[in-house]
Amino acid sequence: MLSNLFGKRKDRSGTAGDHSDPDESRDDPDQSCDEHNPIHSFLVRMWILAAIGCLLILLYSSHFSEPTQLLRILGMGMLLAGAALLSGFLLGFIFAIPRLGEQKAKAATAQPKDSPAAESGSQPNPIQFNDNLVQISDWLTKIIVGVGLVELHSIPRRLGTLSYYLALGLQPVSSAGGGSGAGTLAEGQVTGLAILVFYSTLGFLLGYVWTMIYLKMGLQGLIRTKKELQRFQRDVKDIMPPKVAVILRAEASLNANKLDEAMATIDEVLRNDPQNGFALMTKARILKRQAFKSQPPDKEKLKEAIARSGQAIALLPNKGEPFYNKACYQALLDLNGLKSEILANLEAAFRLNPGLRQDAKVDEDLAPMRQDDEFKRVIGEN
Repeated sequence: MLSNLFGKRKDRSGTAGDHSDPDESRDDPDQSCDEHNPIHSFLVRMWILAAIGCLLILLYSSHFSEPTQLLRILGMGMLLAGAALLSGFLLGFIFAIPRLGEQKAKAATAQPKDSPAAESGSQPNPIQFNDNLVQISDWLTKIIVGVGLVELHSIPRRLGTLSYYLALGLQPVSSAGGGSGAGTLAEGQVTGLAILVFYSTLGFLLGYVWTMIYLKMGLQGLIRTKKELQRFQRDVKDIMPPKVAVILRAEASLNANKLDEAMATIDEVLRNDPQNGFALMTKARILKRQAFKSQPPDKEKLKEAIARSGQAIALLPNKGEPFYNKACYQALLDLNGLKSEILANLEAAFRLNPGLRQDAKVDEDLAPMRQDDEFKRVIGEN
């Protein structure tokens, strides 16, 4: 039995119904690549500064003579630099996340109720962005700024305490014969704070600029894809007659095995247009599927499917598919008693659409007839 009722439809090349968005070209990152070159250079310079900072850490650790001490202090310095860079990057990312849909919400609020868009009764857009990350970014930004302002007076003291703990990893381990002097401790504190401030600031700038430019470009790509999907939906609606769209909806429900929903949809079409041959073909397919929901199959539903296919043949006499489907339903109902009629319907189907012969060779509905000599002759195997 055939499930494909409609052929491929060519794309329209005309300008009618073109819903292109004037903002689309503006959002295209390829058209504004020249604007991104200075930003790219800025990011490269930031990474060069990060590399210079690593060299300075290496220089600081090199004045400790013992190789084990040098490697330990170098590793601790690099670890601190990486942690500060990543933390700063994350903070910059949080501060720079673009706000999605804010302008759209403002425009909807400002739109007059008697405007054409408001009167059109357009359906809400089914494609929506998940803005949880944007909301979290907004909350964290307010919390960080608020807590920072409240605790501003205690920041120097806390930095001093932090520098002490950082210095423990940036100075030599005390030997058995002596300990680290105050000068070495102060040196470690200054170095630790310098690494922390330098790399956290650098990470913040990198995260902020990267998010503002590259994440925005990615979001613009998603928005552009969303617009294309919306335009495709509008174009399909313009191209297809409403009844065809409803039939396709019934076909989709049938393919999803939602038989009751498919039947309700196709009955709606037939109430408005009882002479719709394609709708009758779809209803016959639904009836056939319903017949095999129980074992043994419901013969009354198969008989009704055959009757609907007969009506489709009368309405679509130049189509081979109704003949083919009717033959399949007859083979499922009574192969022996209806054999001559089955073969006649198949011959008519193949005469109108020779490509159906290949479908008949693999169709499970016709499997019991595969060894029949007359069937082989009809499908061209003899």
